[in-house]
Amino acid sequence: MRGFRFVVIVQVALLLGTRLFAAPDGGDSKIRIWFSHIEPENLAMAAIAGEFTSLTGIEVEVVGRRSIFDAPRDLANNAELDDRPDIILMQAPDIGNMVASGLIVPLEIDDDLRKRYLDATFEAFTYNNKCYGIGYSLDTSGLIYNRDLISESELPETWDDFFRIAEALTLRNEDGKIVQYGTLLNPKDMWFNYPIIKDHGGYYYGKAPNGDYNPYDVGLDNDCMLDYVNRMKELQKKGLTLANENGTESHISAEFANGRAAMILYGLWNASIYQSMCVDYGIAPLPKGRNGEVSRPLATVQGFVVNRFTRNMEAVESFLEFVLRDENQQKLIEAGNRAERRTGERNPCNISVIESDYVSKDPILSSLSAIGFNCEPFPNIPEGTIWYNYTSTAFRTIFYGDKSGNPVDAKEKLTELANKIRGDVAVMNKVPEKIEIPTGYLVFFASLAAAGLAFLLVWRRRSAAPGEIAERYGRKESIVAWLMLAPLFFLLSMFYIFPVFHNIYLSLTNYSGVNLRDYGIVGLSNYVEIFSTGINGLVSMIIWTVAFAATVVGLSFLAGTVLAVVLDKVKVRIAKIYKIVFILPWVVPSVITLLMWRGMLESDGLVNRLLGIMGMPPVPWLTSSFVAKLSCIFVMSWFSFPYFMVVSSGVLKSIPRDYYEVAKIAGAGNAFIFFKITVPLVFKALFPMMIMSFIMQFNQFGVYLLTQGGPPGDVLGSPGSTDLLITYVFNTAFNTKRYSLAAAYSVIIFCFVGLFAFVSLRIGKRKIYE
Repeated sequence: MRGFRFVVIVQVALLLGTRLFAAPDGGDSKIRIWFSHIEPENLAMAAIAGEFTSLTGIEVEVVGRRSIFDAPRDLANNAELDDRPDIILMQAPDIGNMVASGLIVPLEIDDDLRKRYLDATFEAFTYNNKCYGIGYSLDTSGLIYNRDLISESELPETWDDFFRIAEALTLRNEDGKIVQYGTLLNPKDMWFNYPIIKDHGGYYYGKAPNGDYNPYDVGLDNDCMLDYVNRMKELQKKGLTLANENGTESHISAEFANGRAAMILYGLWNASIYQSMCVDYGIAPLPKGRNGEVSRPLATVQGFVVNRFTRNMEAVESFLEFVLRDENQQKLIEAGNRAERRTGERNPCNISVIESDYVSKDPILSSLSAIGFNCEPFPNIPEGTIWYNYTSTAFRTIFYGDKSGNPVDAKEKLTELANKIRGDVAVMNKVPEKIEIPTGYLVFFASLAAAGLAFLLVWRRRSAAPGEIAERYGRKESIVAWLMLAPLFFLLSMFYIFPVFHNIYLSLTNYSGVNLRDYGIVGLSNYVEIFSTGINGLVSMIIWTVAFAATVVGLSFLAGTVLAVVLDKVKVRIAKIYKIVFILPWVVPSVITLLMWRGMLESDGLVNRLLGIMGMPPVPWLTSSFVAKLSCIFVMSWFSFPYFMVVSSGVLKSIPRDYYEVAKIAGAGNAFIFFKITVPLVFKALFPMMIMSFIMQFNQFGVYLLTQGGPPGDVLGSPGSTDLLITYVFNTAFNTKRYSLAAAYSVIIFCFVGLFAFVSLRIGKRKIYE
């Protein structure tokens, strides 16, 4: 036995020694690359990494990713950790924030590399005259056409030809309903329509003399933009744009997949769907503009950037050079396009790959690659995506009217749009004065808070009523109990208490998309902004959020209790069947169900179609401000009532039957018994659960999936009609990247909900004692 113990001790010592003196994970002997969401592509990269390791002895770990959109946030969180990435596949529009935050390094690009890749490969990753990445795949769009409806020789040469041919190819039935679209455009879209906007003279951001983008030069409110608006309104009258204001490019792609659209402005992201639907499609360059040149579509380049905090820059540069070889790019592109399926998911930036048989002999891939020679990379400045937050709302209002359906002045709305973008650019570039707090003060306040908490615990224990403390334990038992509870307290501190205090700290800083690392305390400036310029939106959202949560909980409670009473009176077997049916809304994943409801409540959805069959006019379920709020309340109540029904069924069985028998003897009716006996008793039993349900509905994010916060407000940047506080915080954090302001809103929500729960539970406890 002693020998066994000795062996165990030696093994533990050796293990600890190995952990202490071995190189840390991800050290100089190993580099890590965050790569793709396409598994065959990751396998191809792993094979390339293995070949590199055999040549150099440097180990390379390939990490698959869920989405490339997560790369900036995840890099900011992991850049300096042991499991940090050294090379990251990232979108070029994200590098502005990464450079401003000091997370990526510029790369040396020699003439040989430039000759082997498209110009957009380096243009997209150039920021302040330095190149921070090398493109691998180029996402762009073109003119996708159905060969069964229009031949390649009939494709338009100019935009005027495009609109004329589209009108000629649009077919209607005897009732005047369109059965085939010549083209179908989204008037709210500012990405695929951008070449048309540029052709009319509008633009997002102008450029300074040195070639850098000037975010204050917004070209969305000039007279040329009115020409674009008038052109789109003409197409709208002819039925060549989406009739439903909630429509998206997915609806356009679906019409094309079903063979009902001859031409669309889109990319090959849904190529696999077109293939499965047996659509004989092609892709061609965009028509020529008024200047006689082929229009340039916007493009997003995905490429490799290098973490500034890598520990072996020489090895990283060596591996990156190895990956960028023509033969390795060929392997990756073929894997990314699912080999012989040639889906078009990856559009190469390497010229050798573009000229290879794999691409050049495929009409779809070769046409898409040809567009890559003439495209406009999306701006990579930190302010680049600001217009995303407002253009959809502004153009929805211009083309479909305000939230009441009334037409608006396009010039005024365009001016408001451009000024709102310029205002956000100014706010993003405003540098608040940091407040330096000595470390001694922080230690003092932390000690003071700990002492206050300890005092409250001691005071609570000493002031407890005699009946509250049934038994006092000895010191040994208490120590054992605290040690057993220590892991739980640790987990609570890590995942509940620390995030709360960290969020409060962030709300006092200037943490944002351009200050991911170099941020500091700026005091109460975020709260001052909320309670000054944002006070109207805050008040309206609080009123709507409270009304929404209270109504949903109240309706769910009543509906659940009524059903529980009804099912309690029917046969057991039938009751079980109905309980299973009614509980389905609560069991089915909410995302799927919400998307189903959204489709059913759209203007041309199932509900309005059924109303049309019955001769009733369509109802604006999601487009009218008031009706959209009612729709949210109804859908969320439909989600919640099964839970209340199940719990109420259990409570009903615990209510003494004597109550009901006495009431019936006294001549009480069913309604009196329900509202005077059943509801009060069930309410008293479920009161704590209703408080928790109210808090859950207060932070109900499902509303965003149903309505996207719309219909939008009449003022750009203001909360939407169905925006709850939590959805507005989401938009503030991830659309404007003002994380500290979103944190301040979160603190306000936390204080409001915490105070409500505390007061409600105290009142409920007092009523129970009474």
